[in-house]
Amino acid sequence: MRLGTFLLPSAAATPEEFRRGYAGANPNFYQRALFENAAVLRQLDDLGFDFAAFSEHHFHLEGLEMSNNPILLGSWAAGITKKLRIGQMASVLPARNPILVAEDLAMLDHFSGGRMFAGFARGYQSRHVTTIGQRNGAVATFATDPEYARHDAINRELFEESYQIVRGLWENREFSFQGKHWQVPPPGIAWDHPGTRAMAPTTVGADGVLQKIGIAPNTLQDPSTIELMVPFTLSPNTIRWAAREGGWPIIFSPIEQTVKACLDAYHEQARQRDPSIAWGRNVGHFREVVVADTDEEAFAIGSDALGFIWPEWHDHFGFNEALRYPGEEGPIPNTYQTMIDRGYSITGSVDTVARKLEQAIEMFGIELLVLWMGIGPAPIDKMLRSNELLVEQVLPKIGIKLDHFEPTLRPEFDAPKWTETS
Repeated sequence: MRLGTFLLPSAAATPEEFRRGYAGANPNFYQRALFENAAVLRQLDDLGFDFAAFSEHHFHLEGLEMSNNPILLGSWAAGITKKLRIGQMASVLPARNPILVAEDLAMLDHFSGGRMFAGFARGYQSRHVTTIGQRNGAVATFATDPEYARHDAINRELFEESYQIVRGLWENREFSFQGKHWQVPPPGIAWDHPGTRAMAPTTVGADGVLQKIGIAPNTLQDPSTIELMVPFTLSPNTIRWAAREGGWPIIFSPIEQTVKACLDAYHEQARQRDPSIAWGRNVGHFREVVVADTDEEAFAIGSDALGFIWPEWHDHFGFNEALRYPGEEGPIPNTYQTMIDRGYSITGSVDTVARKLEQAIEMFGIELLVLWMGIGPAPIDKMLRSNELLVEQVLPKIGIKLDHFEPTLRPEFDAPKWTETS
């Protein structure tokens, strides 16, 4: 099984300090957050985690999601780790310039020595998506949106066009694209430069007008092998899209019937690409895991981690819908105990977590587990010990060994990586 982590990060403040307001504007909290997340990243590198990933959420004066640039955070993380792969969960494509996303990810790939993976999402926070993506006409999509169908169609159209551009730039030395929202390059750009005529001649037409562009540097990895993550989803359309692209949808719900329906949807579509793929393969599962000496201590730690962040912030966006049983009506109790009772937060002693985790692995055939770590409001020393207990005691207890994805570099690359040169 592979183990990854999702780091938000949040401001490093106590729940009481968050409630005083504007924790995201306090530089002391952000510096402390960098210190604490760096400690976690170094630990995960040593413990054998496969990857760490960051999200994209802007304008977070509240301080609970200070993760406005996952690619830039990834570059920072790559510099303090050696083996840990670095990715995004995710870059919000409808609100971004896809050309710049392709360039930035290629640079991250080189900075990290080929440890980059790409994670793309459609965006659920209107404050961020509509403000940043106003030139694109971007809109957010979330479970409790009264105009979900209309916004979802716009959002998906922008997402899929942007994704084609990112992939096209990675997979081609020179590239052009004509879509509804983007033209790459736009028509009529005069570029009759003698240097281009000499050194990149096929990007310019005989009339001196730019015909194609290419990003430089391009990825260090062979682009056909770069892992694609599609977090965090329950949407059948998104799951089927991920299956067509060979990506890993990261399933958000712990509810048995819901998860199995997602796995069915993925498998049905993925078999058209790979008839040999087994049910449950190539799908990730999203959970919180908190381990301590006793169930009571773990509950107290988790209450200050995701047990604070989720009820205070995420229920508004419909996250509790991921905890709904089929046929259940009415509001889901917005409490940490609900998150535990319904299986999202796997919290407790070594024995308790081992039992619950083994049940989930057997039920869904989990081969990739992505942990949401509530770094920030939770005590960092206890979170670090939780990770240690998970890898060194829980996983051996249930016979789980950690696997890793091995990147494949471009075939033309035959020099030492920059990290290997003196």
